[in-house]
Amino acid sequence: MIRAFLILLLVASTAQATFWDQGIKGELHWKEQLVLEDYTLTLADFSLEDKLIALVELEEEGRPIARRALHVGEWFIINDSLRVSVLEIGEGEDEGDPYAIVRLQLLSAPEISLLLNFDKDLYRGGEDMKILLKVENRGAVDAEDLKIVVDCVPPLFSRRINISSLPAGSAWDDRKKTVQIDPIKIYLQAPYLPEAADLEVRAHAQYKDPEGNAYQSWGGSRARISGPLLLHKRVEENQDFSESYYVINSLSNSGNRTLKVDLVDSTGEGFCTNDTLLWRILIPPGQTKTVSYKIKAKEPGLGLSLPDAIASFSLGEWIYTVHSNQPMVDVVGPWIDVRRRISPQKVRVGEEVTITMELENQGNRKAVLTLAERVPQGAELIRGEIDESFMLSPGEKALREIRLRVLDREGISIPASTVVYRDVRGNEYATSTSPLRIKVAEEKSIKASHETDMMVDGKSGVQRADDVQADNISGMEQNLSMLFILIILLLSAALARYS
Repeated sequence: MIRAFLILLLVASTAQATFWDQGIKGELHWKEQLVLEDYTLTLADFSLEDKLIALVELEEEGRPIARRALHVGEWFIINDSLRVSVLEIGEGEDEGDPYAIVRLQLLSAPEISLLLNFDKDLYRGGEDMKILLKVENRGAVDAEDLKIVVDCVPPLFSRRINISSLPAGSAWDDRKKTVQIDPIKIYLQAPYLPEAADLEVRAHAQYKDPEGNAYQSWGGSRARISGPLLLHKRVEENQDFSESYYVINSLSNSGNRTLKVDLVDSTGEGFCTNDTLLWRILIPPGQTKTVSYKIKAKEPGLGLSLPDAIASFSLGEWIYTVHSNQPMVDVVGPWIDVRRRISPQKVRVGEEVTITMELENQGNRKAVLTLAERVPQGAELIRGEIDESFMLSPGEKALREIRLRVLDREGISIPASTVVYRDVRGNEYATSTSPLRIKVAEEKSIKASHETDMMVDGKSGVQRADDVQADNISGMEQNLSMLFILIILLLSAALARYS
């Protein structure tokens, strides 16, 4: 009878066993704290008389919930979930600086992890989908009476899974006879959607620990379901500036009905084309159709982006739009920018003018340039080269000048010129300069223009127009005075003769 009672007592104590996790411990001095989740333990004071005692204060989310005086080896439990223990109390190395080593532990519980994975990231409508569900108990005690629900948004399916028990630290094996641990597999078919959308799959588990306490866990994942129309734009990624290249737009109908598609495309600012980029295409289910056109870069450049093509179709009263990718292109080659100017633009016959040409290679490859300027009729070359060949590296600049003497009284016209250049592969390019005009003015107008521009300088002897006028008036006054004196002298002489 006593033996049976002891066995019953042992079974009861085992059923009610409580498990605590490792928790955290630390050495605390006066007013120092130890924090575990929402709990904060403060070492408020010491008593070092007969027996060493530590006074601790416990707060939950900043609210005081307990105050205890503990000897070494004592402990208390709060909220049936937190255990506070004092492991050691000492006077410390410095006099008057005692310490206590305390530990905080949470009640051990089962912890179910739900990991969901798809066998692919993107599905087309009608494709087979496989979902893998891994169920693992990461807690310190067994999980019992697991009830798992797997469903999705939009609501395409729902599945319930029951597991009676899952030991601590183990994962559920769906095929126990195999060597590896197999997750739970769920099969379904990708839905036909009018436009691309995410399929969100959710898992929710409810379970208990051996003492009957209830817990919950969640998990989830998502996959992309494409719409019925897929649009892809492609072009050669590395292009030679001298060449034209095809752009190809591919449209695939993965749906279950025929689509009438309006497609529009654009070359963007960096390219040009002679084609009209508008199409209307009829695509039956399961078929792919392509359209193409040629483009040419306006100038070299790296990392140039083509805009996306846009396709639209209608299903019922709704219109759906699909965008393609935006291809990146590297265009290689030289690009010569030429600026030509003349100074001065108005001269006298026989005077000289300077024609200046600034050249810059704004491309990304070397260029060999050939210049062929012409001396216009009515002018002669004084200095400079009119026929020249030289090389410019990317980003390099060059300055060329020629001097002409103007001989024609009607002025001279300098026609537009062409700068021819080629790259290291022998591809030839050309760019043109604008025409120039040199005017010949009469000498009077030039002299008047110069006099108008003069400014008074106190020591230079150069005069302005108003000063010249003042000087003329002063000279006239002097002449009149001399004439008046001469008349008086003549009259005096005449009177003396007749007297």
